[in-house]
Amino acid sequence: MHNALQPGAKVFIDANIFLYRILEHWKYVYPCTKLLKDINFGKYSGVTSVFVCNEVFHRVMIAELFEKRNIDAKFVIKYLKDNPEVIKELSAARDAIKNIEQIENLRIVGVQGDALDLALEFSQKYGLLATDAIHAATMKIEGLSILASNDRDFERVDWLELWTP
Repeated sequence: MHNALQPGAKVFIDANIFLYRILEHWKYVYPCTKLLKDINFGKYSGVTSVFVCNEVFHRVMIAELFEKRNIDAKFVIKYLKDNPEVIKELSAARDAIKNIEQIENLRIVGVQGDALDLALEFSQKYGLLATDAIHAATMKIEGLSILASNDRDFERVDWLELWTP
């Protein structure tokens, strides 16, 4: 459902859009890079959340640890908890967040307290998992209806327009 966005559109950016760009996904790196560049140059305005950035931070850290130490993803959390000094050596996740923060025309919003009740409602109504429900609640609070994501679960949300890479 790679639908075209109208110039000036205000778009909420999900974590997978950033991750496809950062981790250079073979299939999605180009459309995600183009979307983020278009936001940077003002064709669209973007919004994301601290919650999304946390997800990106976490996943990039895991990817870097796998790349540098070949630690299987299912053991990463235990490994990091047992070896916290390793976290100090990892830089890709911090760099990724710094790069996201530097995108012009991208606003990073906090997740408001009243988003929780709305997320519970959206989870029940649309069958969304917790993280997706928080994203939808944040969008609603911010007055957004366009979501850039490759998560098809959002197709069930009747008030959202989904842009996919």
